Amino acid sequence: MEKGKEHSSTIRPSTSNPPSVDIPSSSPNIPMHGYYRPSSADIPSTSPNIPMHDFYGAVPVWSSGFLPFPAVNQYPSNIQNASYPFQHGMESQLSLSNTSVTSRFLGTEDTRPSVGETQRPATSSTVEEIYLDRRDAQQIECGSAKTSEKVEMDGDDEPVSGMEFNSLEDLMNYYKEYGKKRGFGVMTKRSERGEDETVRYVTLACARGGKARNKTINVANPRPTGKTECKAKINALKVADGKFRLTTVHNLHNHGLSPKKSRFFRCNREVSESVKRVLDTNDLAGIRMNKSFGSLVVGAGGFENLPFLKKDCRNYIDKARHLRLGAGGAGVLRDYFLRMQYKNPGFFALMDLDDEGRLKNIFWADPRSRAAYQYFGDVVTFDTTYLTNRYGMPFAPFVGVNHHGQSILLGAGLISSEDTETFVWLFQTWLQCMDGIAPKAIITDQDRAMKNAIAIVFPESRHRFCLWHILKKVPEKLGCYGSYKGGMKTTLMKCVYDTQTPDEFEKCWDEMISTYSLHDNVWLQSLYTEREHWIPAFLKNVFWAGMSTTQRSESMNAFFDGYVHAKTNLKEFVDMYDNALKKKIENENCADFQSFNVTIPCISRSPFEKRYQQLYTNAKFREVQIQLTGIIDLDPVLFKEDGTVKTYLVEDEVHLEDFTKLVTHSVDFSDDDAVVKCSCGLFEMRGIVCRHIFAVFKCNGIKTIPDRYVLDRWRKDIRRRYTLINSRYDAGDQREDANRYSTLLNICYKMITCAASSKKHTEDATTKLNAMIAEYEANQEPPSMTEKCGNVDAATNDTSTYGSSTKVLSPLVVRGKGRPPSPRRVSRMEREL
Repeated sequence: MEKGKEHSSTIRPSTSNPPSVDIPSSSPNIPMHGYYRPSSADIPSTSPNIPMHDFYGAVPVWSSGFLPFPAVNQYPSNIQNASYPFQHGMESQLSLSNTSVTSRFLGTEDTRPSVGETQRPATSSTVEEIYLDRRDAQQIECGSAKTSEKVEMDGDDEPVSGMEFNSLEDLMNYYKEYGKKRGFGVMTKRSERGEDETVRYVTLACARGGKARNKTINVANPRPTGKTECKAKINALKVADGKFRLTTVHNLHNHGLSPKKSRFFRCNREVSESVKRVLDTNDLAGIRMNKSFGSLVVGAGGFENLPFLKKDCRNYIDKARHLRLGAGGAGVLRDYFLRMQYKNPGFFALMDLDDEGRLKNIFWADPRSRAAYQYFGDVVTFDTTYLTNRYGMPFAPFVGVNHHGQSILLGAGLISSEDTETFVWLFQTWLQCMDGIAPKAIITDQDRAMKNAIAIVFPESRHRFCLWHILKKVPEKLGCYGSYKGGMKTTLMKCVYDTQTPDEFEKCWDEMISTYSLHDNVWLQSLYTEREHWIPAFLKNVFWAGMSTTQRSESMNAFFDGYVHAKTNLKEFVDMYDNALKKKIENENCADFQSFNVTIPCISRSPFEKRYQQLYTNAKFREVQIQLTGIIDLDPVLFKEDGTVKTYLVEDEVHLEDFTKLVTHSVDFSDDDAVVKCSCGLFEMRGIVCRHIFAVFKCNGIKTIPDRYVLDRWRKDIRRRYTLINSRYDAGDQREDANRYSTLLNICYKMITCAASSKKHTEDATTKLNAMIAEYEANQEPPSMTEKCGNVDAATNDTSTYGSSTKVLSPLVVRGKGRPPSPRRVSRMEREL
């Protein structure tokens, strides 16, 4: 603005107020609830020496009038949405009637206080200092700091000196709504308390007032700020009758105003109680924040109809998790385990501490997992390549396979290091948990420390390396050879997959080493030394339940993706493990229901298929059907006969991803007891009779499948004890009001369904509900000490029942091997094996 010029339409001294009688009103008389507006003669002049530049004349037609204040149950039409169940809780409730100060006023200030001033937001009981979060500065409507803009209001609505309000809350609500209508945020700049500890003087100002203070070290990349040293403010003094009277009013702003962007100011953003309930429920269910916020946007009819932002929801959830889980360190985890042992006598947990009392390793297993181990503990996979917590402790799950072929959790651990000593502790603890019964077979990756620990703790268990982890290193170890793509890779794959006996493998391996001159390759030498741990030809006589890799453990790890991260604390991670366990149990229950109530039709008249249909679960019966359909192309040829034992040669086509190859299998059949053994080893490794055996049975006129080829492990008609165990999971310290809220919400849903059927019922229900709200608000009971944390389960444990006097320190940050960079797909050849 040029010096000496006046803009009569917008500029006038903020300390001067025109007489109300001289300004024609462009709107009808609007009642001002909660404050008294004096006549012009009663308005004291705060600046007697400043000339009064009054504005006379009609308000221009384009001047937007200040709309009447809505009542408690009235809201702007642009945010009304009858279909949104949380609308009432989200809208800002402005009440300018005679009420006591019960809600806190949100305001921020980030300037240095002037002499004698303390800049802090005021509440009904306490006055606390809240500084402006400069990250919000980008969301503030920024105008030019050199452009002055005056808020033009109707005379009845503009704040003027002498206005009186019944309470501090009425004053704050009025100025906050005034700023929202005109497009600026509001903060409490200064407040003073009297001898009775109540606020006697308050200054409310524009949120962009004050000076910016840049505390960043990097001056080349300063943090953004919304401060423009705006002088707009109001001062209010508490008078004798307890009311607050405006003494000074400054309505001049030095920045642009945008009413449409007012919702972005912090003082206008609030997450209601009903939305908090929804966010809490979704968070406990594992629904991500972006999905929860998206549902709220759709329900409200758009982003502009929500009185909060996505980051407000995220901040609430972070706070809720902190209060619900506590610090989440070793001490909280210890209390959780003690509480679970109290609820479930069969719950097993053990924590390994160092000499300083700091947590090193953890193992735990629920009663259902311990009971399931009796049925499905013959084969276990163990993997430690997943890091999911702030301490970098590798997650070590023990995973088995149930009668549906699904993964089942058999215990889990968090370890601080991956050396032999740590693995020995973990395996011994797991063995103690499972009553000293070791697994018959265990699958791990090719880790030296893990192999040594298994040899010490499980000397009788058959140990197998993950085949995928070994073969993925082939390009790295052999890619430097010129003949790698000229036949070396194909020959190596032939040695691994096409040899059916150890002798065939030895011969094929020697030919490969000689052909490509690989005698000096150290990596191949180490693989050959440990060939009994990973070559399928050496593992065909052991039952593996269809597993050849640690993929089961890796798929279990994938459940946690997106729900846990590098900052996840220990207690939060264990909670996610409980959720994974519940999900696996639900999947098993669903599969049980399908197997008992849904029958897969037979595709042939074979008596073998009919019996498997009656006994096996649906998932395993489908695997049997696949083998039975392959009999059509098979023609067993009698190779030799040694007494009662016949040897057949069965030529079979193996379909791979890119080609089909012919493989000849030998099948030995005994006429005495119908015992049969195939060189493919499918029954021994997976427990499913192969098509080669079915073809030999057909040649020898066997009409009934021998009992030895019907495994109890896959049967659906066996009542397993572990399914009767109902583990009581930890629900935290569930508040009583949360249960009451859920009960009332279910009743309200039923009422809404009935009332929404007609307009008459909807109007009647609305009237009655508003009357009930008014009645309950008038008789509102103060929250108890356990309910003052909002919708958060306070972490208050009964130490007399669960606690311990021994303090457990959180572990130090460790570094493990890390997880695979990406999930993998199982090859067709691997599935065939």
